[in-house]
Amino acid sequence: MSNWEAKTLGQFLALQRGYDLTADQRTDGNIPVMGAGGKNGTHGTSKASGPGVVIGRSGSSFGQVYLSELDFWPHNTSMYVTDYKGNDKYFTYYLLKNLDFNRLNSGSAQPSLNRNYIYPVKVKVPKSDEQKKISNVLRSLDKKIELNNRINAELEAMAKTLYDFWFVQFDFPDDSPQGQGKPYKTSGGKMVYNPILKREIPEGWEVAPLSSITRVSNESINPADYPEKLFKHFSIPVFDATNTFGVERGNTIGSNKFTVEDTDLLVSKLNPWFNRVVYAMAEPEQICSTEFVVWRCPNASIKNFMYMIATSPQFIAHCTQSATGTSNSHKRVNPNVMMRFDQPFNLKVAEKLGQHLEPILKQLIVNQRENTKLASLRDWLLPMLMNGQVTVK
Repeated sequence: MSNWEAKTLGQFLALQRGYDLTADQRTDGNIPVMGAGGKNGTHGTSKASGPGVVIGRSGSSFGQVYLSELDFWPHNTSMYVTDYKGNDKYFTYYLLKNLDFNRLNSGSAQPSLNRNYIYPVKVKVPKSDEQKKISNVLRSLDKKIELNNRINAELEAMAKTLYDFWFVQFDFPDDSPQGQGKPYKTSGGKMVYNPILKREIPEGWEVAPLSSITRVSNESINPADYPEKLFKHFSIPVFDATNTFGVERGNTIGSNKFTVEDTDLLVSKLNPWFNRVVYAMAEPEQICSTEFVVWRCPNASIKNFMYMIATSPQFIAHCTQSATGTSNSHKRVNPNVMMRFDQPFNLKVAEKLGQHLEPILKQLIVNQRENTKLASLRDWLLPMLMNGQVTVK
C-alpha cells in the first residue's frame, strides 16, 4: 500500500445532482432512470454515459451506490459522477460502495447527501493500473452473479410458460387414447363451466382448495434447547429475494421455529412479502420463522407444482386481499384463509408437470445459492481490497 496516494474525494472525482423527471415527462424508450433506489423505470433520453456511478441522495436509499452499464438518466433523487479524473470507473464504484455515507448526512428529519460534505472525505487510492486489477476481481464476481440472474430469469420464464400452458390454458399433453399426447384444449378436449372459478376447466378436473393438495406443518422446536447445533435458519424479512438463509447456533435463536424438510415450501404470510417462497432442499437441521406457512408437500413433484401456485399473481393477490392487521406493514394472511385458495386440479397432470419442472427449479435454486456465496465473498473482499490489506498480482 506504500504506492497508494492520499486524496480527498473531491480530488478523485466530481459529482452532480441528477435531473428532474416527472412521470408525465417520461417518454418511451429503454434508457434506465437511475434514482436514489437504483433503476426506477425507463425513459427515451439519456443524460449520462455508461458505465456510470450513481449515489442515492435522499430518502430511505440515502448513500446507496449503483452502477449503470448503459447510458442513463440520473434522477434528481441521486447524484452521479460526472468526472472520474482519470480513475477506473469500476474501481470508483467499489470505492464509493465501501464508504459509510451515514456520517455525511446534511439533512435534518430527512436524510440528505450534499457533495460539499462528500468532497473533503479522505481516501487512499492506487494508480489506475492497480485500480483496474482490483476492480477486475470484484467485477468478475458481480458478472457471475449477473449471469446467474439472467439464467434464472430464463429458467423462471420456462417454468411459468409450462405452468401456464398446462394449468391456465389447459394445453397439457392429453395422454388419453383419443388425445395421443396432443395439447388438450387446442385439440378439442372437452371443457366444462365451473361456477366456483367462473370459467371452463377440463372435464373430469376438480376445483381444489390448497388444503386438499398439501398439508400445513406446525412442527416446531426451540433452537435454544440445542446450543451445540448449527441451524440453517430462514427468516422474514431478513432473507432476500435469492431465498438465502442464515446459519446460526441454537443458542443464538431464542424462540420456537418451525422445522423444515426437503419436500417443504415456506410461504410468507406477512405483508409485503407474500411473494417470498423458499424452496427447501435436502439439508440437515433446517428451521424457519413462524411468519412462514410451511407447506409439507406429499412428494417432490407436487412440491414443484405448488411452487408455481405460490409464486403466481393470482395466489399473491389472494393473500394480499385476505390479509388483516392494524397497518399495511404488519398485515398477515391467516394460514387457514391462505389454504382456501381454489385451484383447478388433476393429480396425474400436476405430478407430471412437477416432474418436468424438477430440473428447472433445482438449477434455479443452485444458482441462487451460488450467488449468495459469491456475494458474501465479494462483500468480504471489498473492504480489504479497498484498504490494501489484500493485493492483486
